[in-house]
Amino acid sequence: MAWSLKRLHRQIVTSATFRQSSAPNPAAAKVDAENRGLWRKSPQRLEAEAVRDAILAVSGELNRQMGGPGYQDFRPFLRGGTQFFEPLDPAGSPFNRRSLYRTWARGGHNQLLDTFDCPDPSTAAPRRSVTTTPLQALSLLNNSFVLRMSDQFADRIRHDAGEDVARQITAAFELAYGRPPLPPEAAAAQPFVTEHGLPAFCRIVLNSNAFLFVD
Repeated sequence: MAWSLKRLHRQIVTSATFRQSSAPNPAAAKVDAENRGLWRKSPQRLEAEAVRDAILAVSGELNRQMGGPGYQDFRPFLRGGTQFFEPLDPAGSPFNRRSLYRTWARGGHNQLLDTFDCPDPSTAAPRRSVTTTPLQALSLLNNSFVLRMSDQFADRIRHDAGEDVARQITAAFELAYGRPPLPPEAAAAQPFVTEHGLPAFCRIVLNSNAFLFVD
């Protein structure tokens, strides 16, 4: 039989293992908590670039322009005959393109992307690491890009849902998660929005596992 990648792909994607649900199973978890036997689909966190793009998308600020020169989030400068790169946080539509169009330089770093395991451009990374650290949650609460996009996310929700808090919460869930809130979620969210404001709630939504992980 001739070697066929199409046949191999068909066998993989139609296998029971590939089609596993990510739903938890307490009995299986007791036997194989690390899922080494692949009894479920392990939830996967979005890659750094996809996290940034998803934030731009739900906030309504994603620039969908395709092709052309990339954007730069650093400033190159010379010191003592050596080239350095100063990280910047540029704002505006030209810089809100998909991370695919980010200009890479060996010394160019982005604080948000670096925190979410974006490979160091100065080294080879055949396989990027995947970590879970407190810095990731702190970045999604305090990073200037996230703060700016949370404000834009809140403005988008107000435009779509008006000033009714219940409708705002529903709009936030539908935009970020693709579903309405469950009753307990809505009950917990309403007093938070009332006390701390819609932008703060938007930051919580962007920091949630439901937004950052694909089940």
